[in-house]
Amino acid sequence: ASWHYQWVIVNEFLPVVVGQALMEELFADGLRWYRPEGQAWIPFEFADAAYRYGHSQIRRGYRLQAGGPTLPLFPDLLGFQPVPASSTVDWSQLFHFLGQPAPQPSKKIDGRLARPLIELPKAITGDVEMSAYHSLAVRDLQRGQAYGLPSGEALSRALGIAPLGAAETGLGQLGWAGETPLWYYLLKEAEVRCGGDRLGPLGGRIVAEVLLGIIDRDPESYLAVDPAWQPTLPAAKPGAFSLTDLLGAAETGWAST
Repeated sequence: ASWHYQWVIVNEFLPVVVGQALMEELFADGLRWYRPEGQAWIPFEFADAAYRYGHSQIRRGYRLQAGGPTLPLFPDLLGFQPVPASSTVDWSQLFHFLGQPAPQPSKKIDGRLARPLIELPKAITGDVEMSAYHSLAVRDLQRGQAYGLPSGEALSRALGIAPLGAAETGLGQLGWAGETPLWYYLLKEAEVRCGGDRLGPLGGRIVAEVLLGIIDRDPESYLAVDPAWQPTLPAAKPGAFSLTDLLGAAETGWAST
């Protein structure tokens, strides 16, 4: 089952999130920047900036079942409690299954978060000293500062990628005179360079190189053992195994890898 999951990440998820052209480059030329010595590890630039791109894609609410209501993110989908039958997820509402109506789309990747994420409930944040700490954006920015992450412009220059200009990040209009915090920069890069449909050149490279590198360095992964391996679980469309096939396999019980 783990090989199927890894295969979906490499062959479906990453091409959508970072672009097929970058994936082809990485497979042809190898990883340029993520080359850990010894055991693989997750860089702060990935964990505390690039892979938090999904925060901008979260909607204000979600429909969990066909014909059901759209539930607000908070408090209905807060979590931290048993899931009632009325909140059982019909995955066709979130992912495109062959022959099913189109699912609810995620928001585009941009510099804006849904209001519920700017007003996180106390059940998530706990008691806070400042009301600003109810904002996920503030928390993401604060975390990047605490770990000393480079600015988006600095990291772009270091990797030989043309950085966004001040007009593109938009922070100058708000009175910000410095360079752009990495997390926010990568959201704006996706918005400006790719229309919010996928990560931009810097964010995409960070995400793709780290995920590919971790899978490749796993001695039991399909990339390490048999790079030509193909999924063996049933697929709705023969020869095109996808995440929805993986979800279907999970619901019916895993087959052997």
